[in-house]
Amino acid sequence: MKLQLDNPPPNPYLSTDDQLRLEDAQTAGSNLARRLSTRSRDLRNCPVRTEFLRRRSEREAVPPMMTMLGSGGGRGGDVRLKLYLSLLWASPGGEHDTEFVATDWARLLGLPRYSTNGKRRVYEALNWLTVYSFIEKQKRPGLPSTVVILHESGSGEPYSKPSSHTAKGGKPTYRRLQSAWWTNAWLAALSGRALAFWLVLMDESNNGTKTEAVWLSESQTLKKYAISPYLRQRAMRELRHFGLITTRRQLTREAFGVTSSRTRISLHLDALDQPPLARLD
Repeated sequence: MKLQLDNPPPNPYLSTDDQLRLEDAQTAGSNLARRLSTRSRDLRNCPVRTEFLRRRSEREAVPPMMTMLGSGGGRGGDVRLKLYLSLLWASPGGEHDTEFVATDWARLLGLPRYSTNGKRRVYEALNWLTVYSFIEKQKRPGLPSTVVILHESGSGEPYSKPSSHTAKGGKPTYRRLQSAWWTNAWLAALSGRALAFWLVLMDESNNGTKTEAVWLSESQTLKKYAISPYLRQRAMRELRHFGLITTRRQLTREAFGVTSSRTRISLHLDALDQPPLARLD
């Protein structure tokens, strides 16, 4: 058996021009966290049901997360996924609703020109999420619409806390996305595909509690989460670049001299404690 350490990619993902945008996003995330603290005592993370991440059966073509992101992880899907998860995080109590303006969401997501083009992209994402039954918009004359969160499956059913449906001592039906993705602007810095694969790693590692490295083959990633090898490779490269994961290729000799390669993924949750720009210094 031989271990080979993967080298981090040489090309940076953020230019110096991104610093102000990420600083604005971090300020927006911290402000939102303080405001939400009056509605819920626990803002440490955002619960996400596993049925949002995984195929619920072999017959299901694509799970809700990849329906939202899109097979290529393009810009429209990027905003949809980030916005929906932000709405989940920002709706911790009561009727699971929010009433914030689109410009604020655009700033939180780190969208360029958040007061014009960024706001438009948020409206487009909200319309898509409404059509596909992930949210419900309630118009208020002269005021921002109230956005009510619906079930992560896209069934149109009312949303409820995942923890309220987990039997005592039973297996959790959800994973957790750390609040640092908003308060430290990680959501604004990384792509939607990197965010999606991080959630996959949260699923595979039981929220990062497993001490051993994660092994998840390309075929299993495709079969279980509908994430293509191409998308997986780009997401892993990005997560490695920012120090959120490290990978090792493990070469294993099988019968009759056949050698196979497995990629082991180690998660570094403590890296989220610093803003992404600090990780690039």
